[in-house]
Amino acid sequence: CFAGRPPFRHCGEREENVYFDSEPRTPDSELKMRWTQYFIPTVKETPQEAQIKSHRLMLRAGLVRKLASGAYSYLPLGLRALKKAEAIVREEMDRAGALEVLLPAIHPVEIWRESGRLEVLGEDMIHFKDRHGKENVLGPTHEEVITDLVRREIRSYKQLPVTFYQIQTKFRDELRPRSGVIRSREFLMKDAYSFHDSDKSLDETYQAMKEAYRRIFSRCGLDFYVVQADPGAMGGSGSQEFVLFSDAGEDWMAQVGDSDTVVSVEMASRKLKSSTIPNDGTPVRRYRKVHTPGHSSAESVATTLKTQTSNLIKTMIYQNSNNEIFAVLVRGDHEVSEFKIKTTEPGAHLAPREIIDQKSAFGFTGPLGLKDMKFYIDEDVLEMKDFVVGANEAEQHFVGMNWEDILFTSRSERDRVKIVGDFRQAVEGDLSPEGKPLKFRTAIELGHIFKLNLRYSVPLKAQYLNVEGKLNPLIMGCYGIGVNRILAAAIEQHADDKGIVWPRSISPFQAHVVMLDPEDAQSRRIVEEIEGSGELKAAGVDILVDDRKETAGVKFNDADLIGIPLRVILGQRNLKLGKAELKIRKTAETRLVDTPVLVPAILETLNKL
Repeated sequence: CFAGRPPFRHCGEREENVYFDSEPRTPDSELKMRWTQYFIPTVKETPQEAQIKSHRLMLRAGLVRKLASGAYSYLPLGLRALKKAEAIVREEMDRAGALEVLLPAIHPVEIWRESGRLEVLGEDMIHFKDRHGKENVLGPTHEEVITDLVRREIRSYKQLPVTFYQIQTKFRDELRPRSGVIRSREFLMKDAYSFHDSDKSLDETYQAMKEAYRRIFSRCGLDFYVVQADPGAMGGSGSQEFVLFSDAGEDWMAQVGDSDTVVSVEMASRKLKSSTIPNDGTPVRRYRKVHTPGHSSAESVATTLKTQTSNLIKTMIYQNSNNEIFAVLVRGDHEVSEFKIKTTEPGAHLAPREIIDQKSAFGFTGPLGLKDMKFYIDEDVLEMKDFVVGANEAEQHFVGMNWEDILFTSRSERDRVKIVGDFRQAVEGDLSPEGKPLKFRTAIELGHIFKLNLRYSVPLKAQYLNVEGKLNPLIMGCYGIGVNRILAAAIEQHADDKGIVWPRSISPFQAHVVMLDPEDAQSRRIVEEIEGSGELKAAGVDILVDDRKETAGVKFNDADLIGIPLRVILGQRNLKLGKAELKIRKTAETRLVDTPVLVPAILETLNKL
């Protein structure tokens, strides 16, 4: 069923909007709509609360209205666009062989405890108790719920593979909802989950979903990138994001030079100098201990000691999945890349405070004297001299420290396992392994796909009988799309200084007929012909007719603001000549057409968009 599709491209390769050959067909789509019978509350003023382009325009164009922080009502025009995007997502999920379900939004908290994610996502979830005193959460995602369903229903390898999906409202207690519908507390999400009996089967479905996502975002008119990503709290072994570059984005991406290679900042590697730790040396012993009360962050310590954060070394104590502890050393103005650490130390996370206090003093950890742990040393740190480190005592730091003081003070220090490499997050200007500078750009995450493997099936005991009759844990994948974000991303990418510029596929209407004189008999006759056209109906073209008794300026400004792809202008001057004007919103290109062939001209123009 995948015959005829374009081949897969390499991760990070730019994707173009190449799937414009079909719009979603919704059974309840109307062929016509009159502005005077509709509800489009446009406003001229820019709302003060809106900080990004899409938020401003969605409010001004009457697509949404804010109820509370992070909660929005979709008005008719906005809901039509949302339904168009949702229909494309549904069509491509069905095409990929996924089965639609609808899962509960209310989850008993026990299932989240069972998976081990209650503490991980605890504050991001909306908790409540029912009248019986039972604790529940509103679902921010549904890995636990679908796994619980499948563990009760899937018994044999003969039932595998299988993929379920839903399009449902999700809830997250965002600390700071912002950017309109891009980061809200309530949002529409497509989430899919696949179950397998082998890694090969998971790989096949993962690739099928990846290709389905390419089609979805291309059909929605978005230019996007596919990038390798950190699975984060979702867990698993592999993960890719579908992102769109935008100043409104909150995720930082690293672009290699001017190429189409893009990776998330957390994963961006840099070119190393192959620095090594010397085997022998003599301590310099110029360092001294200073009192730094109330100052534990790199910034506050640097300010107190009148130095730069780049002259500090941060020593972070981590713990791996085997409960072994180790230290990571990075420069004071850099951040540890937990993704890079996890490639060497599976399950790595910051050690609990009680463990840190056993080895050091929380907030004042330094490398000198730390016992019974290996060091992961970022290469940049080895080049430092006369630096500042924590003294492993409360409110104490060492200044004037050198590597010889740390490495050659004692036999235990000489014998310590020390690994030098790239253990920090990249910063803009770093060179990639190929020697090209990394450019940082913000992006909007549109979708995310994961190879979860056994992350949920093992703790939730979701098993099946294999061909030999033995119980094995199910292998899983999951695949998410923020449907609301598709609208915001399209507006961010295509809007101009006059308003929204909708891609045809997700536009609330495809054509916008502007009647300059709604009382004119010839205009009314042409509108009736357009609305009654069998050709337009067969093509699924939705028409909005502006029949308001407003000035031409008001109508044209509103037309620019709501951004319907094709405008049909009926004015008496042109109608007297037997002409109507067509105007393409994206390019502002106009042309006059004879009214007897207006319907074919509308179809011809739309098919070129």
